[in-house]
Amino acid sequence: MSYATVAEFRAALPQRDLVALTDLDGGTDEVDETRLQAALDDASAEIDSYIAKALSGAPLEAVKAEPPRILKVICRNLALHQLYVNIGHDMEARRSLRDDAINFLKSVARGDAALGDGGSVVAPEVVTPGVAMTDGPERHMTRDQLRGF
Repeated sequence: MSYATVAEFRAALPQRDLVALTDLDGGTDEVDETRLQAALDDASAEIDSYIAKALSGAPLEAVKAEPPRILKVICRNLALHQLYVNIGHDMEARRSLRDDAINFLKSVARGDAALGDGGSVVAPEVVTPGVAMTDGPERHMTRDQLRGF
């Protein structure tokens, strides 16, 4: 059982893209749902490898029965990346989707982020690096003072 269904995956992409990603023989012009399901299952297995310890006793099958929305999105993104790799594409935008998904899963595993419950999304807290200074002491050397040197 995977976190996202084939129907959810199909709803997220245009038909022509799904055909291009799954019809490797190029003859049927139809979506190969077996390939879609395999990609979703692989993505779910990868998710499980990151979050299993963070669930503190809750069985993975219970989470898969009613997965939080964020896991559905991550599952689709990981599966999409895998399908692109399968057809020989290695696009940077798809790689960043995968990296973002894996980084989020790692933060869940560390306990820095939560999955949410009942389909709600718990986003990680955004932290700014600090405040930009706009005022400060008067400069000792300015362009006007250095003219003629």
